[in-house]
Amino acid sequence: MSAACHHALPERPCAVGAFLRRVVEAYCQTAPSLRSPFSLLHAIERHRPLLLRAAFPSPLHYGLVLAKVTDHLLEFFGPEEREETPLLLAGGEEREAVRLYIVYCDRVRVLLWRDEEDEIRHCKEQVPLLCREAVGFCPCELECCFLS
Repeated sequence: MSAACHHALPERPCAVGAFLRRVVEAYCQTAPSLRSPFSLLHAIERHRPLLLRAAFPSPLHYGLVLAKVTDHLLEFFGPEEREETPLLLAGGEEREAVRLYIVYCDRVRVLLWRDEEDEIRHCKEQVPLLCREAVGFCPCELECCFLS
């Protein structure tokens, strides 16, 4: 866990953020022809140790969070995603430690904790700069996906 994450956010969001980042990185690095719900579940299982049980108040809460995140990821990476390879996977620093930006040729998808106008506005402001710095252009469409 990074020092920035530890000081800026409670332990639980940091644990979930690190877990999500590794799972999404693993899935995005998988060849499109090998992507499937099973390969996503395999990535979730492989990186599950990053989601420390000690960061949760009870084993039940841990299981519920793991189930919810798994469900969201399976929905987020639906069948249409298998054929595309993202140009970039970028996460912000400190305040954005649990935010994931996935850039495709035609759109940017962002994983956010909850549907809040401030978070969406912040993404709309940050995405063009992040994309231009990383890949030299910014797709027109911003898609926000919420984990809550």
